[in-house]
Amino acid sequence: MKIGCEKSQPFLYYNMRMQKGIIAFFTVYFLLFSWGCSSSTQIPQKTSVSNLEVTVSFTPSVEATTIPPTETPVPVPVAAVVNGEGILLADFEEEYLRYQDSINKSGVELDPVVGKATVLENMIDVLLLAQSAREDGFLITEELFQERKNNLVAQLGDEQKLDRWIAENHYSEESFTRLYKIEIEAAFERDAILKSVPLTAEQIHAKQILVQSKALAEEIYNRLQSGADFATLAWIYDPITGGELSWFPRNYLVLKDVEDAVFLLNPGEYTPILSTDYGYQIVQVLERETDRLLTQDALFTYQRRALKDWLQDKKQSSVITIEDN
Repeated sequence: MKIGCEKSQPFLYYNMRMQKGIIAFFTVYFLLFSWGCSSSTQIPQKTSVSNLEVTVSFTPSVEATTIPPTETPVPVPVAAVVNGEGILLADFEEEYLRYQDSINKSGVELDPVVGKATVLENMIDVLLLAQSAREDGFLITEELFQERKNNLVAQLGDEQKLDRWIAENHYSEESFTRLYKIEIEAAFERDAILKSVPLTAEQIHAKQILVQSKALAEEIYNRLQSGADFATLAWIYDPITGGELSWFPRNYLVLKDVEDAVFLLNPGEYTPILSTDYGYQIVQVLERETDRLLTQDALFTYQRRALKDWLQDKKQSSVITIEDN
């Protein structure tokens, strides 16, 4: 089955730690031919029999030629093919074992169908990132790979500990090398996407009054309309933070209706009563800046969205086939 068009989430953040992918190996077979023949060619000779001249010819002997049968390469089973590049079935099965281990340690009940879909989706995402890195000119040399591997050795302590980690996490030496190279490529492209996210954005500083009763919200709103101080009322109904919402950019709040209403206001103005899943809210804008530095959490939210959007667009322009294994 094909995903998307013939053109055809951190992140899908199931363990963004060792992202995975696949490099295909090709084997070249040589056909050997052996041809046999006699070591010399005999020349026709003349002999006399009863005064008659008879010409006797000798035909060179030819040995039978043996041609070895041509070997037919056995296709390597794949779990999926992404733009012509396969994800080995063996790599997928190993990755699913690692996923199982993670779920079992978390105490969450394992759903095999959801788990396998999650693992394969993540491997496809990683391979798409790796392919794009190559298109952008990123080249992973043996020197670079060895440098990164040495960093892992340094983090774990020594080579033996890395070997033990590889074995305990269901890798073979070959699959670890193959998938770690893909991860390095994918990380290069992922970092390029994250770095493209601006560090500043238009932001609003606001506070709110949140109550559970519609009648109480209407009473508070009427008091505000009559000139009551918003901050004073906010502290009454939220004695811990005073209704502080701090600074936030667009497309950041969980409640989009609240965010949309707030960004229509100028400093000092407040919204009408907004009915939300949390209760009844009235939000006041305190300050507004057009180019304010994002908080770490807001930046992470923007970066995660940028990566998710990139992957969605990439899948739409890719040919992805899921094999029925």
